[in-house]
Amino acid sequence: MTVDGISASSDSRTSSSDMLLDGLFTGMIGALAVAVWYFILDVAAGRPLYTPALLGSWLLHGAAAGTGAVQVAPLEIAAYTAFHFVSFVVVGVVFSWLMTLIEKFPIVFFVLIVLFASLTVGFFALDAVLGAQLTGKLQPWTVVVANLLAALGMSLYQWKRHPQAIRNVDRLWQDEDDAR
Repeated sequence: MTVDGISASSDSRTSSSDMLLDGLFTGMIGALAVAVWYFILDVAAGRPLYTPALLGSWLLHGAAAGTGAVQVAPLEIAAYTAFHFVSFVVVGVVFSWLMTLIEKFPIVFFVLIVLFASLTVGFFALDAVLGAQLTGKLQPWTVVVANLLAALGMSLYQWKRHPQAIRNVDRLWQDEDDAR
């Protein structure tokens, strides 16, 4: 292996570790945005930690949890919080990877739009398949606002980390306008 080969190999590892670290931070930003949003709503409604308890009950006990009164208990809150943060970290890593791709292929920006819409619709579709038990207790507008807050926070972080990507997307729009 040549010195250039070693250098290229270590650059790709650094790139991958940077992407994973960016994804971790991105996911944590999104997860915290949603958690803070629902904490504020729950406190305003006079029932702190209701939402993570509701979703944790559903996660641990399935559809049967949606029919009774929600008990705010540490196990349900911890289970959902862990699931929530791990899910957001996975989404954050994918987002970071897509932003890296946008730096090379600006058209991937449209994949981000589809991903956001799919994740939002996916929640409501899953809820509908399970009998719409969460929608009755968790207002749809709050989910949409939570997703927008998470997307905004995650996007701001990623745009800051990938300035070339935003220039490429701007160029993509300019090319589209020039084609008309």
